[in-house]
Amino acid sequence: MTNSVHSCSCRGYRHPQNEFCSADYVLYGKVTKETLIPGPPDDVNNNLATWEYTFKIIFKMKGVTQGVGQDVVIETRGNGALCGVRFDVGQSYILMGGKKPDGTKTIYLCNFRSALGTLSPFQTFYLFTRRSDSYNFNCRRRCKIGPKSIGCKYQSENPNDKTTRCLAQNALCKRERRRCRWVNNETC
Repeated sequence: MTNSVHSCSCRGYRHPQNEFCSADYVLYGKVTKETLIPGPPDDVNNNLATWEYTFKIIFKMKGVTQGVGQDVVIETRGNGALCGVRFDVGQSYILMGGKKPDGTKTIYLCNFRSALGTLSPFQTFYLFTRRSDSYNFNCRRRCKIGPKSIGCKYQSENPNDKTTRCLAQNALCKRERRRCRWVNNETC
């Protein structure tokens, strides 16, 4: 007799700008409703269930067609072992997630999701501004972050590395003239 085993793990500590660039949508919203869509009757661990969260949009940053003040529904898997996440009704979060082929917005354990108060002042600024000192602007200018980047080297595989954490909390990979480089990384 065998039982199935499920687990979820995320690789490395991705820079928020990378998360922003690769996300299908980015928004800041408040959870107004939580709904469990159950799986079949024998699905006691919610392996086939889905959580639907309704968020009232406070600020939209990327890939959201609904307006500020409108509701958007975001799905996640039924349990944490399958990378599902839970949110508290009444709390506000910044979400960077994906979309299914049918357009349904999703969020999983390895996607960026955070309460605004847990972000550094730099991260908050880069998210909410639309000018040249923003994640959004520099994603469109194709600034790449990673271990092979010329101007914005980043080692995501070591989440406990002091420099990695510092760059994630403070620095922006910004295009200036023809090359991208870190800004606000002096303390890193």
